[in-house]
Parts: sequence; C-alpha cells; structure tokens
Amino acid sequence: MTWLPPLDRLTQAQSASVTAETNRPLILRGGPGSGKTVVLLHRAKRLGLASGHPSKVALLVYTNVLRDFIRSATHELGLSEETVLTFDHWCRLRYVELVGPPPVDKQGHPDFSLIRKGLLARLSDGRSTPLLDVALVDEGQDLDEECYSLLRLSARHVTVAFDLKQSLYRESGESSIRHALGAPARELDLQATYRACPYVVDLACEFIADEAEKEAFRAQAATTQTERQTPLLYLAADEADERHRLVEILRERLLRNERVAILFPTLPQVSLFADFLRAQGILADRQPQTDFQGRRTPLDFSSGRPAVLTYHSAKGLTFDSVLMPGVTRTAIRARHSSARRMLFVAITRATHWVYVSALARECNESMHAAMKALQTRRRALLQTKSDLPRKTSPLTPPTRSDWTDI
Repeated sequence: MTWLPPLDRLTQAQSASVTAETNRPLILRGGPGSGKTVVLLHRAKRLGLASGHPSKVALLVYTNVLRDFIRSATHELGLSEETVLTFDHWCRLRYVELVGPPPVDKQGHPDFSLIRKGLLARLSDGRSTPLLDVALVDEGQDLDEECYSLLRLSARHVTVAFDLKQSLYRESGESSIRHALGAPARELDLQATYRACPYVVDLACEFIADEAEKEAFRAQAATTQTERQTPLLYLAADEADERHRLVEILRERLLRNERVAILFPTLPQVSLFADFLRAQGILADRQPQTDFQGRRTPLDFSSGRPAVLTYHSAKGLTFDSVLMPGVTRTAIRARHSSARRMLFVAITRATHWVYVSALARECNESMHAAMKALQTRRRALLQTKSDLPRKTSPLTPPTRSDWTDI
C-alpha cells in the first residue's frame, strides 16, 4: 500500500473530476493536499480503460522527483510506469519519433528549448494526427504557452491541474492557462480538505499574500491535532550548533517512524548535507543528479529513509515532518513574492510538523516574522541553545560546514 487512496475513498469533488467528460479541456484548481495528483492517477486509469489504449494516456509532470513519486503508486492501478513522464522527456521521445535525432547543447545534453520548438513546428504543419488520446498535466502552472500549444496538437483531450500559489518556475495566471488550452474548458475546483494539521496550515498562511485566499486555505485544514506539535524555529548560535540540533531532531522523528524530508533552496546544499548525514551514521535518499549521458537513479519513496531535496523538487510530495535548515537572508535568492512562494511550497510538504533553523544573526526576515507572529498566539515556538537541557557529549562537528548557506 502506498500514499494513493482507493477510488471509493475520494471526496465528491475528486470523484467528479475523475469521471469528467473528455469532450473539452478540463482545468482542476486545488491547493496543496487537495488531491490533484490522486485525481490524475485515477483519471489516467479510467480513461485508459475506456479508450482501450492505455499507452495513449500520459501523465506529464515538470520534475523528475515528482515523476518518481507518482510512479511509486502506478502498480496499484495496473498502470505502466511509462504512463508518467516529465514533459521534457515526453517531448524528446516525440521529437525522435517524428523528426529524428534531437538537438543537443554544448555539453552534449538534450537542448529541450530547441526540441520543443522543433516539435511544435513539426506538429503545426497539419500532417500529424494526435499522438495521445489523453494528456494529464500535474503542476500545470509550471508550463508556458508553448508547452500548451504542443499539448493541444498532441492529444485529443487535455486535463490540467494547477495551483498558482505554488508557481516557482514562472509567473502565470489562471487566464493564461485557460487561453493557452485554446478551447472553452470545463473548470472544477477541488474544494477538498487539506491534508495537514492546523499548525502547519497557520504557518503556511503567513506566506499567502491575498487575504481571501489565506482564509479559504485556512478553512480547509483537515487533520485533527492529536498532540501539540507547533512549528519550531531554532535560532542557532553557530553552524555547529545548528547541525547538532538538526541531527537530534531528525533522529527523534525517525524514532517516531515518520516520513521525513530535509529541504534546501539549492542542489549543492542537498549533496553536502546528505554527505554530512552519512558521516553521522544516518543514511538518506538524496535528490539524484543527471549524469552526462542523461541518466539518473530514481528516488526510492519506499525506503523509509529521510529524503534530502530542494524546495523545487519537493513540490507535489508529502511527508509527516519537514525540516528546513539554513533559512537565512541569503539562502533564498529570489524576488520577495517568489521567495514567499518557495517557503509556502516547502512548508506545505508537511502533514504534521515543520522545523526551521538558521543562524540567529542571519535568519530570513519573512520566516522570523511569521514564526514570531504565530508564537504570540501560541501557534509556533522560537528556540535557542540556552532553551535546551545541557548535554555532556556534544556531536563532533564534521570537516565540511558550508551546507547551511550556499
């Protein structure tokens, strides 16, 4: 059994989205935990059976990690893993099929920008029939109009699930997605309850600018808070203190048999921290990197080990607890609105608890202000080394200490 609920346990809104007709494009709106990915998987199964051609149904995503996560549940529905592909990989396969060897960049990697343009030109000449019966898109806010043009020409039906609050790769509006699909679409709102506890919801709401959206999101909190686990911000005295406390927290969570993610803004931080954990005797699944041949090892979501990922690659995933170390002023190099969306995405990966840490003198202002505001309502906790009980055998610091701020 994986994270995928069976069809008979879906909400009314989710069930209606699974069974919606395919005579026009379908747009699904829903925030974190509203079941967008669950709906798309069950819809892929249903439409594949209805058409009699399951190989002509594709579920397309933006990142490799989300692809791996969704593939971990395909066997429960009898779907092929190849039903779930990244959009760029799908474009490369179609380019090879219709055009020929794909263009590469100076490093010999596929040039996905040229691949998209070349494939679009080939499909626009009117000589090709649709390659797919159904294209289902998760995290549709990450695709641009060129991508949707490709989808319109490649599939008889397109379903798109999106949440603008989680836009990390580009800034787009709902109207642009609607326009890009090129035909009047049916629109459904997955007004389902959010999977996380009220404390996580409260923290996430601090990073939603629109007051109406904030209240709507807060009203969706679903999980009953069975024990007091308020989000915690640890303000470390120095890097060794931050590492020491983080390892303690991680071990506590693993003893609870929780699924844990440790999230960073950048990929170099992921590699450094995974190496650091190994030195402490803790094995973790790090976000894989693609080699020069374009190969990568899929992330194993059944291992039970903590996952070390970037904020971007964690989008669409869920964990019991999320640990966010190194949240400093310089760690998130983005415009204010983009930085707040990054923090929102990271926080909403958690269903039960969020732990944040930073050097006291360098803590990200938005995160510090959010935690401080919640602390006044007893919805969060700020902590320093002086608040902890003394221990006689501190952790020996590792030789590398630069994972916190790259």
